[in-house]
This record gives sequence, structure tokens and C-alpha cells, in this order.
Amino acid sequence: MKRFILFCLAALMLLSGCDSTNSTSNSTSKKIQTNTNAQFLMGGKIATNEQADITSKISAKVSEISVDLGSKVNEGDIVIKLDTKDLQGQVDQAQAAVDTANANLTNAQNSTRPEQIAEAQTAVNNAAQSYQTVKKNYDRIQSLVNAGASTQQELDSAQQQLSTADAQYKTAQEQLDMLNNGPTQSSIDVYKAQVNQAETALKTAQTALSNSIITSPISGIVNARNINAGDMVAPGVTLLSIINSGNLYVNAYAPLDIVSQLKEGEDVVVKVSEIPDKEFKGKIAVINSNLSSESRDILVKVTLTDKDPDLKPGMFAEIGLKK
Repeated sequence: MKRFILFCLAALMLLSGCDSTNSTSNSTSKKIQTNTNAQFLMGGKIATNEQADITSKISAKVSEISVDLGSKVNEGDIVIKLDTKDLQGQVDQAQAAVDTANANLTNAQNSTRPEQIAEAQTAVNNAAQSYQTVKKNYDRIQSLVNAGASTQQELDSAQQQLSTADAQYKTAQEQLDMLNNGPTQSSIDVYKAQVNQAETALKTAQTALSNSIITSPISGIVNARNINAGDMVAPGVTLLSIINSGNLYVNAYAPLDIVSQLKEGEDVVVKVSEIPDKEFKGKIAVINSNLSSESRDILVKVTLTDKDPDLKPGMFAEIGLKK
């Protein structure tokens, strides 16, 4: 019995050792192997050709944000909506002002109606008839004064009545002439200016309303968010930042003594300090012919041909030449 127990213990220990060995082997096989055939001679920070800071053109309250950090967006996607209550009210008021200005202009241009002319013509006829009556009375008193049968005071009174009748006739005639000729060009120009001013204000209000919808100018990933729903925004303040991580590159500086080993279009290996167990593919895009005034190195632009979501602007990268 004792021998049987010892045999079982030995078997268990043997099996345990095998599992440990297999586990270690599996763990080792899961590690990403680095390229030991590359010589890393230069480095720099990862950057992108496409980055956009999203700002607002108007002051308003944020009503909705449709993205968060790490969200993928396409060019033209709506990322922020601003409250439009006040903005819509401004558009409605501006539209009402345009309608009023156009109505005033129309009335000024078409103010003369047939019944108005008829009324003015009647007023002229009445004033002319009244003038003729007063004129006859004046002439009669004038004859009496000449004959000594009437006083100068009566003649003066008749003269005043004649002057009044003449003024009334002339006023009625001017009113008729104005209706027949229509409004003056200067008054029409004033109404037109009011219409233009109202239409300009309407366009401004409509533009502000359209600016309440903020879209992404590029496709990429949201890498910064500085605003929340309910916050007030002001023009020019960065609300979101979006980067296109599909067009990444590294501006590396190469020592002068290795520049002769480099050529544009050459494939290179890229290591990133934040991702130590992985290597990426790159290609030398540009070799600058000018020396750096500080380090006496040559600027080499390397594009990253691997489109990996783990790669982000700002990471430090080493560039390796294949042996």
C-alpha cells in the first residue's frame, strides 16, 4: 500500500512538471518577436499630416455631443449640436422684418389706386369751384368799393377769403399731381435700402443657425474632448481634436555619417517605446539635404506603412535599417 501511494505521488509530480514546461513554452511562443536583423540609428516622434481642432463660430449652449474620446468619425459627420432656440427666434424676427420692409416698398411703388385719384380729382374740382365763387364775391366788393358803396374792411376780408381759396385749390392740385406721378425716386430708394438691410440681417441670422451644427472636417479618431452637453461655448475655443492616424510619419534625425546608407523609398523597421514588443514597417519618404544647425544631423521623414490603431501621434519611435 505504501509503495502504491509513493508511485501515485511520483506520477503526479511528473505530470505537474510537464504542464509547467508546456505552460512556459506556450507563454514564450505568445511573445511577439522583434527583428534582430535591423540596426536602429535614428529616432523621432510620430506625427500626422491630418489633424483638426474643432471650434464653434458662435456663442451658444451645447445640446448634444455625438462622439467621445477614441470615437471614429468620417469627414462630414455631425459631432456637436448647439441649442437653436434663441437662434431660431432671431431668424424668425429677421424674416418678419424682411416681410415688413418688402410690404412697405410694394405699397410705396403701388400706392396710387384709381379711387384715390378720383377723390383727389373731386377735391380739385370742388376747390376750383369754391375759388371761382370767392373770386366773384371779391370782384363784386371791389366794384362796390370803387363806387363808394362798400368799405375797405369788407374788401380786405374778401381778399383773405380769396387767398385761402386759392391756396386750397393749389394744395388739391398738387395732391392730384403727386398721385398721378407716383412716389418720388428718393422715397423709393429709402424703402429699397430698408429691404436690403433687413435681408442682410436675415442672412446673418440664418448663418448663425446653420453654425449650430458642427461637423468633422476630416476622417479620423477623436483624441481630445474639452466640452460636455449643457456647457456654453465661445468662438475660437477648441472643443474637440480629431486626428487621422492612417497617415502617420516620423521626422527622424540621422547622423551625417550614415546618410550615405539611406535612400528614399527604402523600407525600414520602426520600434515604438510605448509598444515595446512589436515592430512596424516604414518607408523613407524624404531625405533633407540641409544639415540641422544645432545637431549637425540630417532630417529624414519616414512614413509608417502599417496602419495600426495602437500607433498615435506623440509616441517616440526608433528607425532601424535592415541589415
